[in-house]
Amino acid sequence: MHNMTTPDNKARLLLDGHETFSAVKDALEHARHCINLEYFSFRDDETGRAIAGILAERSRNGVKVRMITDALGSWRLGRKFIHGLVSSGVEFRRFMPLTIHRDHRKIITVDGVTGFLGGFNIGDVYLRDWRDTHLQLEGDSVRELDRIFSGMWRLSGGNDTRDFPDHEGAGITGSVPVRIVAGGEGGDFRAVHDEYMRIISRSRKRIWITTPYFAPDSEFIDALCHAVERGVNVRIIIPSSSNHALVSWASQSYIDGLISHGVRVFIYVGRFIHAKTMIADSHVASVGTANLDALSFGINYEVQAFVYSTELVRELEGVFLEDLGSCTEETLETRADRPAMLRLKERIGRLLSFML
Repeated sequence: MHNMTTPDNKARLLLDGHETFSAVKDALEHARHCINLEYFSFRDDETGRAIAGILAERSRNGVKVRMITDALGSWRLGRKFIHGLVSSGVEFRRFMPLTIHRDHRKIITVDGVTGFLGGFNIGDVYLRDWRDTHLQLEGDSVRELDRIFSGMWRLSGGNDTRDFPDHEGAGITGSVPVRIVAGGEGGDFRAVHDEYMRIISRSRKRIWITTPYFAPDSEFIDALCHAVERGVNVRIIIPSSSNHALVSWASQSYIDGLISHGVRVFIYVGRFIHAKTMIADSHVASVGTANLDALSFGINYEVQAFVYSTELVRELEGVFLEDLGSCTEETLETRADRPAMLRLKERIGRLLSFML
């Protein structure tokens, strides 16, 4: 069953590269049966080699290790790096080099017990000037991550995954409901978009969003504006600059319209904020890989966790408020003096973002 909510989980926020990679390494090092890893970008640098070294060591000691990387996102991975993994017994697949669809997911599962997903790819850059959010899960939600991985494994030319070891996640004692939504599964590339829409339309108090790329469709914009009309506190954090200029221009093009409808928009200054999170009221926290743009909402394979936990919401609320300390709030007055060339770039970015 797709997009199933599992009731018995534990969820932990991971808020920087050091914390995330430390937790990932610890889980991998303690793997006993199987490791599944699916990443958009996996780099051949100190961090990437450290993770690969653990995968190789576990494989040599009898752990079933499967690894998928996106052919475009991980194009720098050379034959020597991949050969080192394969020669140790790691089963490796590249996802579809010749397609418009990209595997933008970041998933790790260990023994069906522990899972990871979120914004962090694998590489040294995520240890430096990068503000992101990842999620560690334990419980039956990891079964969902494994099921999603197995579908991509087959799509990438891997063998049938029925020989995956039995999961042990049922032994986890947790009480947090988690809904894992996979964009692209079964050909439904709008799954994450539609889940966002469902939650936003039901919100009554607040919607706080952090995203590195904001270029959604008019339906999404309308939902945010209608939420404000219902009295919902809607806030969005986006970065001051992006590693993709076109999408950054497109994001800027929406700000005036949002502000005029009462949405508060904040620009994160300093590090690049790459987190893809949302708080809805006091009970839903979302962490995952999906940006709020046409690629994530209609073309790329994504995965987003919707966690029903007041405790996790409070924690993510604290993170959001702390991030606001590194932000400047946009106003119609301050934006009125934007250079004509910048306004032109914004219009071009908005147009091209829907032609991808």
